[in-house]
Amino acid sequence: MTIHSDPRTEGIVVVVLRGEIDYGCEEMLLRSLTSALNSSARGIAIDLSKVSFWACSSVKVLLATRELAQRHGKTMSLRALSPIVRRVLELSGSLHLFTTEAAPASPHPGWRPATVAPSQTPAPAPVPVPGARASAYSSAGSAGTSFPSDSTGVPVGPA
Repeated sequence: MTIHSDPRTEGIVVVVLRGEIDYGCEEMLLRSLTSALNSSARGIAIDLSKVSFWACSSVKVLLATRELAQRHGKTMSLRALSPIVRRVLELSGSLHLFTTEAAPASPHPGWRPATVAPSQTPAPAPVPVPGARASAYSSAGSAGTSFPSDSTGVPVGPA
């Protein structure tokens, strides 16, 4: 996973995900996206064009990050979805919840990748979603914590 700031999108941190994003990546992914969101002035854009596997359990990480962004008056968009990511988001019924955009043709010549140490950023605590019903779903590393789900039954995760 690479994280960089794109000078052409002032205040937006671009998070580039590559490879396989599976159940074992959830906690690190949530911490990295939360850290990127916290360090941004206006929000984050997540480039998913190079993702070759996307576990459906990772959808809740995107939903939790979206909720966190909204609570802090920031934006979260998805850039250039790979076919597998698009399919999982469509099947889960959550694609319509995200703003999607095409990725720029190439990064600004002056950008430099920056790393975010997920272990230094605490995971956000679960926050109940008003009107949501409880789910038996629990996240890796959450010690059996149940998270609420939305009206489609998709767990919304910690927010």
